[in-house]
Amino acid sequence: MRDRQQAVLMMMAALLTLLAGNPAAAQAAPQVATGAYVSKIESLNFRENKYAIDFYVWFRWKAEGPLADYKPLDSFELINGKIENKSSVVEKKIGDVSYATVRVSATMSETWDLARFPFDSHSITVKIEDSSLTAKDLVFVADKSNSGLGDEIDMAGWTASNFVTDVQTKVYRTNYGDVSLPTNASSEYSRFMFSVDIERRSQGSAIKLLSTVLLATAVAFVAFLVKPSDLDARFGMGIGSLFAVTASAFISASLVPDSGEMTLADKMHMIALAFIFGTLLLSALCLKLEVSRRRELAFRIDRIAVVVLPLLFYGWAAWAIAHNIR
Repeated sequence: MRDRQQAVLMMMAALLTLLAGNPAAAQAAPQVATGAYVSKIESLNFRENKYAIDFYVWFRWKAEGPLADYKPLDSFELINGKIENKSSVVEKKIGDVSYATVRVSATMSETWDLARFPFDSHSITVKIEDSSLTAKDLVFVADKSNSGLGDEIDMAGWTASNFVTDVQTKVYRTNYGDVSLPTNASSEYSRFMFSVDIERRSQGSAIKLLSTVLLATAVAFVAFLVKPSDLDARFGMGIGSLFAVTASAFISASLVPDSGEMTLADKMHMIALAFIFGTLLLSALCLKLEVSRRRELAFRIDRIAVVVLPLLFYGWAAWAIAHNIR
């Protein structure tokens, strides 16, 4: 009997312990309503993986508990960028709610996805966290209804759309070198984010970039209409095309960062070079056949090549462009 009573007492003690540790019984972290309004996006730099943005950000909170001395305009930071300037600061009370807003000019870092370049589109994201208060002391709540894109955003060659806000919890698994904490210590921070989709306004820049490679390859194919024995014209067309496509490839490469990723422009230049080299090989073969008095076979190869090679190259180019235009 005594053992059963002791077991019941132990169960009651355990139940009280669970209730004491119930998250519903503990106070939730104070919420801070946060929003953003983007007024300018400019200086898209694919080569250096960055761009410039101008936006307003605001915070609304109740100055109590952990937020009694909260100064968001001093403590917020851009996780993936650098604040260049702050202006138009407003701080006031709206009833029992504190309100603060500031205009931010910043340079943001962005890892561009250039696999479809020059038919690419991107989604850029700005990530904001408080530099000192963890998720136990502060949780951002997105002010979706008041956030958005300005109606005067004007990026040369680009359009901005699809503004989206979100809040996530970011876990940092480090003690930042503080030996008073365990080595496997971690901390959680509330992160407010907003993203914008940017798309090319037209395909004019892509046409300008790829027109050289497409036309130069066509010149190489025209060489099959010239007799193999006309060396200057026949080989001159192929070699000239080779240099033109190589120069175009250098120009294209200068617009994107050095990386192992192949863009659509890179693939088109490499395949064009391969086709042009193929025309030179066939020209050499046909010349040898003509010299060895097998002129009919040489002419037959020319007639087949002048049809088949352009169909293969421009058929692939049309498929690749159609596949990458969204």
